[in-house]
Amino acid sequence: MQSTVPGETDDRNSRIENAVAAVKAGDKQSYEIIIKQFQRQIYTYCFYILKNHTETEDAVQDIFIRAYANLHRYGSSTSFSAWLYKIAYHHLINLKKKQSRWLRLVEHFKESQQQQQLQVLPAESVTSELLTYLTAEERHILLLKAVEQYTFDEISGIMGLKASTVRKKYERLRRKLLERVSHKEGARMHGTISGANKTS
Repeated sequence: MQSTVPGETDDRNSRIENAVAAVKAGDKQSYEIIIKQFQRQIYTYCFYILKNHTETEDAVQDIFIRAYANLHRYGSSTSFSAWLYKIAYHHLINLKKKQSRWLRLVEHFKESQQQQQLQVLPAESVTSELLTYLTAEERHILLLKAVEQYTFDEISGIMGLKASTVRKKYERLRRKLLERVSHKEGARMHGTISGANKTS
């Protein structure tokens, strides 16, 4: 989970647990507290997987609806955040199974990067570019570990994989990304050197 100021995490978790208890007791309005707390995080997570704002908005709405409908199944044995991300993960997996055009979307995204400037911060643009070289499963692991900062045990619960398997896959995708970054840097330096040779 995201790092916070000491003491802030406990207060946040307490607010969420109180809101969950209130909703279970019949106070539907308290669900707004949960939505406001997690909407931005879930949107970011979904967008990095779906690469489409409209599909992401629909997915986020569906995820919160599913969470609300299954709230009675939530228990305090795990954090509400991890429970919500598990719902999000499985929903996205089901979406990708239904979208046979996934590969064409990836190719379109790569091409569109060269044709238009995405309205995101430079760091986010780099992240988006690197994510296109990962499989869907690898994207989930990277986002849950590096962005949301879940432990391997928590990711194991979310994705239904063994913690040791998640760790191995994470190390593998890290090497994959480092190799890609190294390759891009090498190509950039080669281009610079070639350009310098031409002007000499």
